[in-house]
Amino acid sequence: PGGLQLAYFLGKNSIDYLVLDKADVPGSTFQTFPRHRTLISINKRFTGSDHPEFNMRHDWNSLLCDDDDFRFKLYDKQFFPHADSLVNYIADYAERHRLNVRYNTKISVIQRSGDSYTLQAEDGQKFQCDILIVATGLSRPNVPMIKGIEHTENYADMSLDQDEFENQRVLIIGKKNSAFETAEHIVSNAALIHLCSPKSIRMAWKTHYVGDLRAINNNILDTYQLKSQNAVLDAEVIAIEKQGDKLRVTFRYGHAEGEVEKIEYDRVLCCAGFKFDSSIFAEDTRPALMYNDKYPELKPNFESVNCPNMFFAGTVTHSLDYRKATSGFIHGFRYNSRALANLLLEHYEGVALEKFTIALDAEQITERVLDRVNHSGGLWQQPGFIADVAVHTGSGFTYIKELPKNYITSNTFEGSSDLYVLTLEYGAPIMGDPFAVERIHRKNVDAADASQFLHPVVRRYYNGVLVARHDVIEDLEATWVESEHVEPLKAFFIRQLMNNEPREKYQEKMYSHDTIYHDPVMMHKKAEIKAMEMG
Repeated sequence: PGGLQLAYFLGKNSIDYLVLDKADVPGSTFQTFPRHRTLISINKRFTGSDHPEFNMRHDWNSLLCDDDDFRFKLYDKQFFPHADSLVNYIADYAERHRLNVRYNTKISVIQRSGDSYTLQAEDGQKFQCDILIVATGLSRPNVPMIKGIEHTENYADMSLDQDEFENQRVLIIGKKNSAFETAEHIVSNAALIHLCSPKSIRMAWKTHYVGDLRAINNNILDTYQLKSQNAVLDAEVIAIEKQGDKLRVTFRYGHAEGEVEKIEYDRVLCCAGFKFDSSIFAEDTRPALMYNDKYPELKPNFESVNCPNMFFAGTVTHSLDYRKATSGFIHGFRYNSRALANLLLEHYEGVALEKFTIALDAEQITERVLDRVNHSGGLWQQPGFIADVAVHTGSGFTYIKELPKNYITSNTFEGSSDLYVLTLEYGAPIMGDPFAVERIHRKNVDAADASQFLHPVVRRYYNGVLVARHDVIEDLEATWVESEHVEPLKAFFIRQLMNNEPREKYQEKMYSHDTIYHDPVMMHKKAEIKAMEMG
C-alpha cells in the first residue's frame, strides 16, 4: 500500500513511473498476514463529522485519494476488520485509479551503474530507472540468534489448526502483537502457554505507540495474573534442546536475580517480528540499515543515506520515527507517501510545493493554525513527525502543509530562515497508571506544556535554531476552539512578530525516551540508537 499510495500521487501529476510486484495481486502480504486474519488497524466508520480529512484521522485502513466516498469502510463493518477485506480494498484501489503496476515480476538483483539503477528480474527482464523507490515492507522473518532455534516453528508458516495444540505445553518467543495474537488463537486448546522475551511488555494504551501490545490481543494477560497456568516471562532464551518428542528450553530471568531455569514444552513458536530484506541489492548498492538491520537508514526526505536517488515508501520509512509516530502503519505512511511525492515532484520535475499566503497578522495565522489542528489527518496520525510550516517572508507567511518535521528544520524555505513549525504531539511519558493521570485544569494555560494527551505545538526556528515554543493546552475532544486555546496562541504570535531577530536559543525540555528522535546531531549515531532500542 505504501508504493500504491505513492503511485497514486505520481499518476495524478502525470509522472512517468512503473510499479513492480512479484505477486499477482496488489497488497499480497495481507493475504497471509496477520496469520489469524484480524487486523488491529481501526475501522471507525462514524465520527459525527462530515469533514473528509477529519474522518481520515480515525480511518486507519484507507489510502488517500480525491474520492471521499471511496473508503475502506465500504468493505468491512467491524471495528477490527478482517484482513481479506483489506486485500479486496487495495485491489480495487489500484484498479480504480489505473495505477501502472506490472505483476508477477520478481526482482533478483538491483545494481547501481553510473547515475541510474538496473533491476534484473528472475525471468530475464531488465528495468532501468533514474529514481528508485523501494516499498517492499518488512518481509524477512526476524530469527533470534538462539542455540537450537531450528527446533522452533516460525509465525510466518506455523500451523493454524487449533486442534494440533490440544493439551500441549507451548512456548511463544516474542511479546508483541504477533505473539499475543498467536496465544489468543490457541488459548482454548493448549494446556499451558508461556510468552517470553528479554523486555517487559509495553502496552499501547500507555506508550501511545500503536506497535506496542494492543488491547484486542491482551486477553491472555488475565489468565496469567489470575493464575490459569499461562505466564509472561521477562527472560532470555539461552538454548532450545530436543529431548525425544519434547523441547527443553533454558531461560535466564531478568527479574529474578539472574536465575537460570529449564522448562519442557511440546512446541516452541517463534513470533519475533520481521525486518527489511536487503538481499536483492548488489553488494555495492546495498542501502545502510539501522535498528539491528530492521529498517533502512534514511535522510529526512526518505532517501537512503548512502545510495543517492534511492528512496523508500511504506512501512520501511518507520526508521525515521521508530516508536514515536506511525510510519510503520498504513494510517501513518500514507502521509509519508504524499510528502515523498511532493518532494520528488519539486526536486526532479520543478513542481513547486503547494502553498498559500497569509497576511502578517497574529489573528490570521492563529486562525489558520487552529483550523489545521482541528481537521488535519497527517498532523493527527503522525504526531511530532509530520508538520506544517509557516514561512515568515517579511511581508507575510507562506504556509506549506505536511512535510517531515526534520526535513523542514534542516532546510530554508522560500528564501526565509524564519520558520514557524506546527505539530500535534503527546506530552512526557506517563509514569504509573495511564488511566489515573493527574491532568492540568483547562484554564491553567501557563502549564500547557505539561499536557499529556495529543495537543498542538508551535515552534519557531530562526537561522536553524529553535528560539521559541508554544503549547496549546490539551482538550478532551481534541477540538481547539475555546478562548483558552485561541488567546494564548495569538499572544505568542504577537510577541514573536515583534521580535524580528531573536538572539537567544530556546532550551527545549528533553525526555530520555525521545532525546535521539528530537536531536538531529544524534539521529545518525548508530551506537546510541541501537542501545536505546535494546533497552
